[in-house]
Amino acid sequence: MSVLPQKISPKIRVLSEDLANQIAAGEVVERPASVVKELVENSIDAGANLIRLDIEGGGKKKIRIMDNGMGMAPEECRLAFSRHATSKISRFEDLETICSLGFRGEALASIASVAKVRCTSAQNESEGGRLIVVEGGEILEEKDFACPRGTTLEIAQLFYITPARSKFLKGDSTEFSHITQVVTQQALANPSIQFQLTHNDREVINTLPTDQLHYRIAELFGADLAKNLLEVEAQSGEYQLRGYVSSPVYTRSNRSAQYCFINGRFVRDKVILHATQQGYSHLLPKGQHPVMFLYLTMDPHLLDVNVHPSKAEVRFAFQQDVHQFVAHGVRSALEKNQQVSVDLSPREEADIPLEKHSAQPSVRPSYQAPQWVDKSHPPNQGDLSQVLRTMIGQDSIPSQVTWFDKAPIPVANLIYSEFEPLGQLDQSFIIMQGKQGLLVVDQHVAHERILYEQFLGAAKNRKVEVQKLLFPVAIALSPGESELLNPHLERLLELGLELESFGKNEYLLRSVPAILKNADHEKLLRETIELLPKGAHEDVLHAKYEDVLIMMSCRNAIKINHPLNLDQIRKIISDLEQTSMPYTCPHGRPISLLFDMDDILKKFLRK
Repeated sequence: MSVLPQKISPKIRVLSEDLANQIAAGEVVERPASVVKELVENSIDAGANLIRLDIEGGGKKKIRIMDNGMGMAPEECRLAFSRHATSKISRFEDLETICSLGFRGEALASIASVAKVRCTSAQNESEGGRLIVVEGGEILEEKDFACPRGTTLEIAQLFYITPARSKFLKGDSTEFSHITQVVTQQALANPSIQFQLTHNDREVINTLPTDQLHYRIAELFGADLAKNLLEVEAQSGEYQLRGYVSSPVYTRSNRSAQYCFINGRFVRDKVILHATQQGYSHLLPKGQHPVMFLYLTMDPHLLDVNVHPSKAEVRFAFQQDVHQFVAHGVRSALEKNQQVSVDLSPREEADIPLEKHSAQPSVRPSYQAPQWVDKSHPPNQGDLSQVLRTMIGQDSIPSQVTWFDKAPIPVANLIYSEFEPLGQLDQSFIIMQGKQGLLVVDQHVAHERILYEQFLGAAKNRKVEVQKLLFPVAIALSPGESELLNPHLERLLELGLELESFGKNEYLLRSVPAILKNADHEKLLRETIELLPKGAHEDVLHAKYEDVLIMMSCRNAIKINHPLNLDQIRKIISDLEQTSMPYTCPHGRPISLLFDMDDILKKFLRK
């Protein structure tokens, strides 16, 4: 019995234009900030020297972008909403010499497929322009329209046609903070252009056109940051580097103030970031990052910008050359302006991938003899000094001295009061003796634990003791930092940080927690802002505010290389024993290490 072949329906088909545009929108339009980036880049490519952005509802409700660029001819307006329609390139060879910011021809078609768009544009005010209205990829209206030279685009109800996409958007303040970051990037890349940005009718950014990059940086980030910058200027063959980096003493705990531009395009590039970090060599404190505004120029043939739809990633033809050039440029700037001793070892010669290399070489502090603070009870065994030297590590002791058979153990259940303080080691560690052995306490992390629990208890009970500042501290923030800070002013007040808005993006710090009255208040505030959550989810808020308390505790705890007398040591140990977690600091590091007495006796052949 034969089986008749069944008719198989074709499974491969050409997608409709609308569906193809929506798929492209998934790559190009991730959130309102993506729309802003694409349209601002179009305005810049059009030669505008004034770009105004009016945002409502974090960009989810409305985005309006107006520019005074060259505009579009009436017959081009409809074509601009077609997929892969662009005036930037026309041949395959053009991809190798891209000088414009946009070139894919996908942005307008992708945006119009998931939003309601109204576009007016004119090349000459006297000749009039064109109005075109597009919703969900379909042109609803098109007519002649009187408007000034330039282009105005209004994007309303983003993702209204794909509601599942809109569910992934964050709150208005979070989405607008991303928009602010995009505008800040473009304002830094184009100092000669005036940028105006409002959110719900509140002005956030309004820059003045300038040919001075340093002025634009001060305008966006404040004079305090600008005055801590060092000029970078270098040239080698096809590469030119200019811009500014911060002095090694002016750092941030994250990379939020790092901006890199290649041929006028903002990029996030690991090669540049690693080269910059290596340019600083050992000058940066661990976990700290420099502020930087770097502008790298090169022949377009030497890089590929057609890597990702967002155009924020690039590939270099000679990656190692770029890395070495940037590292040397930054290093030279630090040497010239700071007269610091910079490690010039050619570490950039190592093969990339770069993320495997460390730019933070560890340095062992020089050995200092223990300081015995209790003069009435000096150590009565000559052997104790040998033991203490053994604790420092084998690199700093004679080869005939051997390490303990057992490694010192982090303690988790001992009673501190059963140990008697002997003194300090290297003015950084408290040395104590007891029946169980020799106890070494890290004075910094011990004090950090004490302060953290004090802060935590006061914050929970809303009884933070506040110190009013005799002279309020004025601090200028970037627009992005300001937008991040505003929703948290009330909560920060509960933690003892009283801030008053003073100008567009400036604030007066009027009070601090009393325990931090001697801290660097501006640095404290900046680090607090860096830790604030961008969203408002309660779990995120709780975790982030706890990070703020940990940071406050760490910054105010006594440091290493700080001498303590016996009364101060006893006070620290007593307060530590009263905490709920006296064996680890809030970061999870051990507070104390125990050198077991049995092991010590064994080493001295007494057991």
